[in-house]
Amino acid sequence: MIKNSKKRLFETARHLFALKGYQETSTRDIAQKAKVNISAITYYFGGKLGLYRAVLSDIACRVRTELSEKTEHALTLLANEEAPSQEAETLLLELISDLCSLLCSKRLPNEDAVIFLREYSAPGEAFDTLYRELISPVYKLFSDLIVSATGNVLNNEDAALYTFQLFAQMFVFQSRKQTILEHLGWQEYTEREIKKITDMISDHTRAILALYKNKY
Repeated sequence: MIKNSKKRLFETARHLFALKGYQETSTRDIAQKAKVNISAITYYFGGKLGLYRAVLSDIACRVRTELSEKTEHALTLLANEEAPSQEAETLLLELISDLCSLLCSKRLPNEDAVIFLREYSAPGEAFDTLYRELISPVYKLFSDLIVSATGNVLNNEDAALYTFQLFAQMFVFQSRKQTILEHLGWQEYTEREIKKITDMISDHTRAILALYKNKY
């Protein structure tokens, strides 16, 4: 019963945070809809902020798990200073494909995507949880792969700047999904649509990498 109460609070909070946002969701709302005494929020999570951090941490864990195989491969590759730049580029494109698929498919629950994108675009007091557990390590991994893919001719600062641009490209297909579906006459993101999105972003990334290689 105790475990069920904690789980109901967690899942109810996830739903309400996605629906209304953190600020507009009250502990009373969460407790009433979960059918749990309001004091249980403090008991299990230390309060609303602690509960929100738990939701963000769970989202970060889900994404890291989805990318774990390629992430481990990338870290091994980056540890080898003699690794070919083409191998780094191939792995970078594979990670882009995996992340695009995760964002656009049903593998990442829509509520998780909504909470993540809201916190990402308008950081609140729990942003440090999301940054520390997901954004910072993933962005650094992509940035390091970009440097390696250019044969280490691109500096870390420029690679980090491009990483932000790259992620913005991927995120827009989730944050503006309904507009994109309506404008293109798509019914949903199926394998066909996700492949078109992934191919476009991958082609753009290849062009950017080639540009940097030639520039330096």
